[in-house]
Amino acid sequence: MESRRIVMASTFYPPYHLGGDAVHVRYLAEELVRRGHEVHVVHSLDAFALKVRGKEPKVVRSDVHTHPVNTSLGATSARMTYVLGTNRAAERELDRVVREVRPDWIHHHNISLLGQHVLSIGDPPKIYTAHDHWLACPRSDLAYLGGSCCDTDRCTYCSLRTFKPPQLWRGSGFRKRVQRIDRFISPSRYMAMFLKERVGVDSTVLPNFVPRPEDYRKEELPPHFVFVGVLEKHKGLDLVLRAHERYGIRSELHVLGSGSLGPMLKEHEQRTGGKVRGLGFLSRAEVLAEVGTAIALVSPSTCQENSPLSAIEALSVGTPLIVSPNGGLPELVAGGCGIVAQTNVDGIGMAMRHMEEHPQERADLSARALNAYESAHSPDSYVNGYLKLAEGIA
Repeated sequence: MESRRIVMASTFYPPYHLGGDAVHVRYLAEELVRRGHEVHVVHSLDAFALKVRGKEPKVVRSDVHTHPVNTSLGATSARMTYVLGTNRAAERELDRVVREVRPDWIHHHNISLLGQHVLSIGDPPKIYTAHDHWLACPRSDLAYLGGSCCDTDRCTYCSLRTFKPPQLWRGSGFRKRVQRIDRFISPSRYMAMFLKERVGVDSTVLPNFVPRPEDYRKEELPPHFVFVGVLEKHKGLDLVLRAHERYGIRSELHVLGSGSLGPMLKEHEQRTGGKVRGLGFLSRAEVLAEVGTAIALVSPSTCQENSPLSAIEALSVGTPLIVSPNGGLPELVAGGCGIVAQTNVDGIGMAMRHMEEHPQERADLSARALNAYESAHSPDSYVNGYLKLAEGIA
C-alpha cells in the first residue's frame, strides 16, 4: 500500500491528556507511522489547562507530527468552546494543517473542546470515531444528572441541574455537519446501535486495540484483584471497595488512578491494614506488571461504557475480566474470558469470590483472554480494518 497522509483532530493528545480516547489516538497514529504513513494531530493545550491546572507533563519524542492549539486565554478558551460550540484558534490551525499537508483523509476523534465547526474544515473525506456519546450528549457520558443512564432528550434540564451551561448550538447546523461525515467508526456494537438510534448514522464496528505488551517485570506480587481508571462513582469503584470488604475477599485489591473517591479509598486502605492499596498513576510497564499478575481486572462501570483500553490491556496479558452488563463491556468477555456481574455490591462480590476460589477456571479464562486479544484487539487486526475502511473513501 502506498504511503498516505492523514490529519487527525483530537481535543487531547498524550502527554496532554486524561482519558483513554487520547491514548487510542496516539496508539493509532504511531502504528500508522510505523507502517510508513505520515500522520499529523491537531489538539488543544487550552483544554488540557482546563482539566489539569498547573500540570506540565514530560514530552515524549515521536515521529507523529503534533500541532497544539495554545492561546493566551488558556482554560477560558476551552470554557467558551463548550458554551459556544466554536473555537476560532482550533479552526484556523486545522485549516492551516489541512492546506499544507493535503491529507488523503481527515480523522476526527473527541473534538468536544475543538468546536463543532472543525467538522466542516477541508475537502478530503472525513472519518469520525465515537469514543463516547458526545454526538448526542453534552456530558458525553449519557448519565442523566450524573447518575442513571439517559434515554430521552433532557439535555437543557440535565445541564442546568449539574451546573453546566446549556449547549444551544446543538441544532440543525450541528446535525448537518455530522451527517456530512463520510464514515463513522464505533469501538463496540453497543456504540454502533447508539449512533443508529440516537444520531441516525450507520457506523463500522472496529474494536479498540492496544500495542502488544512491552517487557515488564513479572515479579511475585501478593494475590490481588486490580482496578484501573478514574476513581469516580460512574466507574463503579465504590461498589468494588464495598464488595471486597463485605465478601471477605482474601486477596488484595490494588487500585490504579486518581479521582474524587480518593478519600474513600484511603479510608479502606486504613481499615484493611493495607489489604486495599491505592497506587495512583503508574507507567504502562508498571500497569502491565500489576494487571498481568492479577486474578482479574474489575471494571464494573455503572455508566454506558464503550470499550475501555484498561480492559483490553488486561486481555493482552491474559488477565480475565469482571465487568458490568453496561454498554460495550459484555462484548469484551463474549469469548468466555471473564464474568459479567450485576452492577451492585453482591454481584461484584460474588464474582470476585468465584474467581478467587476457582484457579483452574481462571487458567481457562486467561487462555481465552489471550485468544480474544489476538483475534479482535491486536494492532494488526485494527489497523488492517482501519486502512481498508479509509481507502474505501480516499
